[in-house]
Amino acid sequence: MKLYLGKRNLWQCNTVGCRQQFGLRSGNWFSNTKLPFLKIVRFIYCWSEDLTSIAWCEKQLELSQCTTIDWNNYLREVCVAVLNNKKKQPIGGNGRIVEIDESLFSKRKNNSGRILPQMWIFGGICRETKECFLVIVPDRSANTLLSFIKDNIATGSTIYSDSWKGYITNEIEEAGFQHFKVNHQYNFIDPTSGCHTQTIERMWARHHMESYFAEFMWKKMIGDGDIFEEVMRAWEKYWTLE
Repeated sequence: MKLYLGKRNLWQCNTVGCRQQFGLRSGNWFSNTKLPFLKIVRFIYCWSEDLTSIAWCEKQLELSQCTTIDWNNYLREVCVAVLNNKKKQPIGGNGRIVEIDESLFSKRKNNSGRILPQMWIFGGICRETKECFLVIVPDRSANTLLSFIKDNIATGSTIYSDSWKGYITNEIEEAGFQHFKVNHQYNFIDPTSGCHTQTIERMWARHHMESYFAEFMWKKMIGDGDIFEEVMRAWEKYWTLE
């Protein structure tokens, strides 16, 4: 297969009797967009530098509001896929508090090239170390949540949650944790235990919606690494076509 650049850029098989041709957008994650390649790469680089607000993209990249939202969502879906497939050490431990919460990722209207359907996300943050985890869960049942608690939080941790019925205190404590709930119908901070989940809820709110949390956590995981290079590698690995 050889690349030919000209009025029409394409790949062509030079095998005798074949000569089959493919456009540069065929069979890859460019196939669902008409944006110029350079503009796509510029957007991804700007995203890696936290420069993809609607106003900024409209002015600097000449992208519409819908296109900006879609491309931000594409990249955040890549972040979710990476985090969901990454093996991490449990957070928390003896004497440490882990706040947990769950939230729903809304399905995008334009499903072209999407990676993930509508899904529940379960996350936690250690107050003392600021370590986080983020996982996709099939539902919010007690058995499901307990399984993911045991997989992602070190035994001996003190767990703070809201009063969702899926958090069953005696089962959580039998698994080796302390567990406190706060009922947001009455208090944001439990007046008896001091329990609250404001740290993780501020984290959700700080990033406006659930998918921002995935982007935040993925970039935090990369740390001082090259975010642009890492997201391109991750996109190649996890992006799927429909």
